[in-house]
Amino acid sequence: MIKKLTFLFLFFSSMVFSQSIEYTIIVKDFDTDLPIEEVTITALRTRQGFLTNKDGKAFVSLTKSSDLEFIHSSYKTIVIKIATLNKNENVVYMEPNTQQLEEFIVTKDHPQQILKRIVENSKDKMTIPMNLKIYLREFYKRDNEIVFFNDGLINFQILGNENNIKTDILVEQNRAVGVLDGDIDPNILGYDLNNIIENYYQFKYLDEVLDNSAKKTYDFSIKTYPSNEDYLVIKIVPFPESQGILSDFIIVYDSNKKIIVELSSYVSSERLQKYKESMFASRKVYKLEFKNTFRLDGDVYYLANSKEVIGFEKRYKKKDRRIEVKNHMVITDFDKQPFEYNDKNIFKGKSLINKKTSFFTNYWDVESGFVSTSEEKAVIESLGKAKEDIQNEEQNPKE
Repeated sequence: MIKKLTFLFLFFSSMVFSQSIEYTIIVKDFDTDLPIEEVTITALRTRQGFLTNKDGKAFVSLTKSSDLEFIHSSYKTIVIKIATLNKNENVVYMEPNTQQLEEFIVTKDHPQQILKRIVENSKDKMTIPMNLKIYLREFYKRDNEIVFFNDGLINFQILGNENNIKTDILVEQNRAVGVLDGDIDPNILGYDLNNIIENYYQFKYLDEVLDNSAKKTYDFSIKTYPSNEDYLVIKIVPFPESQGILSDFIIVYDSNKKIIVELSSYVSSERLQKYKESMFASRKVYKLEFKNTFRLDGDVYYLANSKEVIGFEKRYKKKDRRIEVKNHMVITDFDKQPFEYNDKNIFKGKSLINKKTSFFTNYWDVESGFVSTSEEKAVIESLGKAKEDIQNEEQNPKE
């Protein structure tokens, strides 16, 4: 039976959320003492999710006391007792797994066949229906300078089944700062929020390597995963002679449960330099990255966070420009039962780019699960001031 919650309750719960257990965590490399970016932190009792920023920092705001699990593909997974986090700012060290060498696994079946079975089982295990509470943020660069930023708290209502996924999007709060001009086309920037969960939950980014013909283009291998003996890694790398902008893929999966726990891909700089023509007409890609992290919590299998980066060169008014977009999604909370809502509250747009700013709390500092660095905050503030100046000039033009 669907919970009868109103959309207004989402707003109320956001305000109450700030009255919780709060502290800052900085995650560092045990050997180098350097900060570790994109560590997935999960509160094991409350199931809330957080992600460290470029400074290795995460602001943790818990609804109740809970031990924390720290996961990163290059480090050994650890669980920290909540009682040890007794300072306003706590440093947590993770041990790199580079000291343990990967070993090749010889299999009876081709690694691609194993991957196909892993993908099908992962799709089957995905928890649907589901409500994901997500913090989404996007940075837009033009010629290496950030010119626009938007973020928001979003509820994804995931309905249907693994073969026919439908999502309704409810935006709780959002903001947008900066100014986009004609060289940045909103239709191709970022991703389409209306089908992104379908793409992630059906692993569509792997389509190109699941086709039988891919074995002629890519080298497939399976290796051990040093940080967790229950996991294995499928690595897929294009052969040197293969033509085009082709990605390297890394798929970490649970060898017992046969589900994907992390999926990432990138196009090597050497390949991008060699093949400048991209899949986008009249655009030359210079950066292409993607990463999904999934988590199994009891019988609940869900997306924990994601990242996408695309950079391309484009001609605009007879000049070459470099455009780069970086998107992050962090699942801060989830519920197996969606709530009731009115159709008029459903967000129909492809992106938050053009959505009018609407917020009533500083959700980005407390509820985001992924805080901006001090440098990023300074940029966001300056973009906001620049936008205000432009709006004032438009409203009060000089004679």
